[in-house]
Amino acid sequence: MGVTAQERAALTVVGGVALAAVVVLAWQQRRAPLLIETAQLPAQAAGWDDALASARQVDVNTAEVTQLERLPGVGPALARRIVAYRTVHGPFRSLEELSGVEGIGAKTVEALADYAVVK
Repeated sequence: MGVTAQERAALTVVGGVALAAVVVLAWQQRRAPLLIETAQLPAQAAGWDDALASARQVDVNTAEVTQLERLPGVGPALARRIVAYRTVHGPFRSLEELSGVEGIGAKTVEALADYAVVK
């Protein structure tokens, strides 16, 4: 059983299309090289830690309920109690004063120390 010239041509075209598809898929999967300009790293790195720390901290005296909810262990109800306490008693002078809010004890204040600030 032989293959005709027309069948060979069709198989060649199909094989070429399949090969082209594989090449296109491989090209799409490649990743761009990571370029780091080392001359800028020391100067930038010094400010990164401070910028990240301040970005993740929440000022309990100015934060709204939704911002307070980002704190570990603080849900919507506790966040509302913090705002209500602050409204009645005035701004917090220290994080330890958060223990005056119902539902916040010493362990919670300790857990919030890295994330909450009083300004």
